[in-house]
Amino acid sequence: MNGVSAANARNSASSCPSAPPASKRSPSPARSRDAGPPATCSTSSAHTACAARGATPGSGPTRPRSASCPSIQRTAGNLYYPVVHSALDIPESDAPASQGDEELAGRVREHDLWVSLCRVAGTPRADIFRTMIQEDTGADDQLLDALLAEEGQPKPVASSDPPTAPARPDLSREEWAAFTAPAPPATRDFALRETTLGLGQETAEPWAGLHRRIGRIVLADRLREVRALSGFRRVSPDAALVPADTARRLKWLPAVEVFGEGVLLTLSKDELTAWEGGPEVRRRVAGMRADLDRSFQKERLQALTGEELSPRFVLLHTLAHLLIRQLSFESGYTTASLRERVYARPEKDQYGILVYTAAGDAEGTLGGLVQQGEPPRLAETLLRMTEAAAWCSADPLCAEHTGQGFGNLNRAACHACALLPETSCETGNTLLDRALVVGGEQVPGYLESIVTAARSAAVNALEQM
Repeated sequence: MNGVSAANARNSASSCPSAPPASKRSPSPARSRDAGPPATCSTSSAHTACAARGATPGSGPTRPRSASCPSIQRTAGNLYYPVVHSALDIPESDAPASQGDEELAGRVREHDLWVSLCRVAGTPRADIFRTMIQEDTGADDQLLDALLAEEGQPKPVASSDPPTAPARPDLSREEWAAFTAPAPPATRDFALRETTLGLGQETAEPWAGLHRRIGRIVLADRLREVRALSGFRRVSPDAALVPADTARRLKWLPAVEVFGEGVLLTLSKDELTAWEGGPEVRRRVAGMRADLDRSFQKERLQALTGEELSPRFVLLHTLAHLLIRQLSFESGYTTASLRERVYARPEKDQYGILVYTAAGDAEGTLGGLVQQGEPPRLAETLLRMTEAAAWCSADPLCAEHTGQGFGNLNRAACHACALLPETSCETGNTLLDRALVVGGEQVPGYLESIVTAARSAAVNALEQM
């Protein structure tokens, strides 16, 4: 062994105390150029004792020599969990969802101390300004936190504490108001027009029942979505957040914009209120709510569902998945090219879903999705979707499940009937239950009568042949 090889062997052995002496190690085979840097040590345990200085993003504070660090395969799925925020580019609405909240928010923004509060947000001095603004305007802490988040002023953390994910501003109120208000003048990035299912004159089932349970249909010929990366996590989705700006000096985030189209579908408010008030429905959703309370994803999912998981959210979320799966057969888009936005907060009077294209190329501007929203195509799509959802290749196991999926956050929903690519789902394929849509043995489905009427109509048509 020459001097250089002996020095390298001594350095490698000293940096890895668990490795055998250099003289007893067998020579390693030649490595290819693309194989990556050689490992410091190799053991059979899940953790290896190695020199980890913690200088790379995501490795946490500086570790002492011979500290225990996890060994993760380079292509492992838990190596990188991105934290991405999405927003639609919409014009300001002249009809806010809550006039009282809008007026109160306006008084807060016009207060003499509002600018000062934005400058010192997250510091001890901010409490003084918050108290004075609340005394003068009557605003509560929740409204002030929401307005500060809109101004891009999340609460800073101490330098010794691990960074946390920035507060996610709730944009659903403004988006829902823009979609449900009278169609604004079309712009380059936002063009809406309202249509119907074309079933106003139908008296026969199942078309008449479908007309009673579906509300407004709004077609978005042009949409612009912006997705920003705020950071990522390692090993576990609830691990410490590594910000995209590791130096924390920039006031911008890496983002991408995509252009596309979409279809907004709302349910009948009266029919929905009557259905979700049933004891069987509330009992079934209460079980899912208990599983959500025990899940480490509770904080992230509550940003979408609200403080309490409601039956309408599970219903609308499952309906969005079923509709995307059916549209993938009829519109020419793949399921990975479509995305969902669920508007289902009872406190904000929301009861609809938006299915829109998510591709970043010209596929998002072909018009095929909007064309499927025209009458009578959408009504036929909804009927075929309902009939297909009534059966699953994994039934009766899937339909009778009391908890499946990640963290048991799903009920009657599996890859064969309701799940989508995770890039298409806001919640990561959780909080789904097909039984709330088409019904089951212990719960009535919102569209269960549609399934029954469609089957009866099919039987009558066969008997008349």
